[in-house]
Amino acid sequence: MKTFINGLSLILPTALVLYILVWVLKMTENFFGNLILYVLPKEYYFTGLGLIAGIAIVFFVGLLLKLWIVQKLRDFFESLVDKMPLVNTLYSAVKDFFNFFSNLKNKENDIVVLVDTHWMDSKIMGFITSEDLQRFDFLDMEEPVMVYFQLSYQIGGYSLFIPKKNITPINMKTEEALGFIMTAGISSSKKGEGK
Repeated sequence: MKTFINGLSLILPTALVLYILVWVLKMTENFFGNLILYVLPKEYYFTGLGLIAGIAIVFFVGLLLKLWIVQKLRDFFESLVDKMPLVNTLYSAVKDFFNFFSNLKNKENDIVVLVDTHWMDSKIMGFITSEDLQRFDFLDMEEPVMVYFQLSYQIGGYSLFIPKKNITPINMKTEEALGFIMTAGISSSKKGEGK
């Protein structure tokens, strides 16, 4: 039975990752493939061209965003979106989600922390996302910082204002800590000893 479970523990995560990867690739192929067929005769189209076009377009947009005029157009577009209540909420949520995780992995020093929870005599692992909280003086809190707590096996999490005296930075890479939390500590990583 143990041998079967060991095999299953390898097959299931691998199958899930492959399924998600294939699903993303198919969606990209279908979306951009249909766009290509509007301008390219069907006999010149081959499977995979939509995927290639999708990757090329995303890369090209990334390059364009380095141009001043494109940045201004993006700012203008976002100012229009800001005036649409429901669209603004959805757009901001998706944008902030991607920005948060891309910025999170680039940060290395003192972002992964343990937060004391005195009422349970325990600690919670989180990520400092903001220390510049001058506009929140009304909190009546000594040196507050914003700490993000990722939920295990979910995309979401929650953020709390925490007094700096209640947090302890730990010597752990952000990506490693994120993986550890998202797998509820099941991840095989053994790093992260306190400073």
